[in-house]
Amino acid sequence: MPDATDPYDGPAGGKRSGVFLAYTPPDASRAAGLDAQLRASGLRTALDDSRDLRDGLPAEAVLQDMGACDVFLLLWSRHTADDAHLEAQRQLAASFGKPFLILSLDRTAVPDKPRAQLPPESSDQDVVATVHRLLGTQPRGGARDAYPVVGPGRWTIESDAQHGELLELELTAAPDAAAGTGSADGGYLTGTQKRASLQGRVTGRYWINQSEGQLDLELESSFGLRPLRALRRLQLLDGTDSRLNAEDLHGIATVLRYRLTRAGEAAGS
Repeated sequence: MPDATDPYDGPAGGKRSGVFLAYTPPDASRAAGLDAQLRASGLRTALDDSRDLRDGLPAEAVLQDMGACDVFLLLWSRHTADDAHLEAQRQLAASFGKPFLILSLDRTAVPDKPRAQLPPESSDQDVVATVHRLLGTQPRGGARDAYPVVGPGRWTIESDAQHGELLELELTAAPDAAAGTGSADGGYLTGTQKRASLQGRVTGRYWINQSEGQLDLELESSFGLRPLRALRRLQLLDGTDSRLNAEDLHGIATVLRYRLTRAGEAAGS
């Protein structure tokens, strides 16, 4: 099981505060920038990529993150006003009694006057500073000098998920596969995936953003008659270029840790 030590935690390894970021798809670009700035300041973030609203409720993992977050941050615009999914999240956050911050992206009226609201001219840095004031915390200072490198080759990726997950992958560089993610490099992957008692072939794509230390894995696994598709978004933490630690990029209630080992490295070294 991965034993990564989060370099963004305090000296005692305390749990980082979490921010749930709610937005509608037309505002995704602004949300992505805020998400990166919040994480760079030392906070964990969660968001709802699925926008699954069965029975009027978000997916279970999203509900757990909403319940575990320390601040609910809502991007409000003319698009949000007619978005049933965002309205459901807003009402749930209010029922949970979460500290609530609204960032107005335009002059569209907010239905309920929030305790904290930022005007449209607010910068990402203004939002980050306000979130930390609500939390009574200080932003983490300074940027990371460098992140470990993940590149083409054979890799074993093990997670500490409850029932275990082991990926044995061959990463192959392919410049044309990097389009559409904002990552610097990308390619294709093949290999096997083991999860609980299941094992199957896996294919897909990967993207690495070296400046941000992010590794995205788009997986299609064949455990039976129907392929399963999943996206793993990893934040690299520490280690060497052949053996390193990572964690899920997003998530507050449950944070999955990973160990990545390049083929040829001894498992216990």
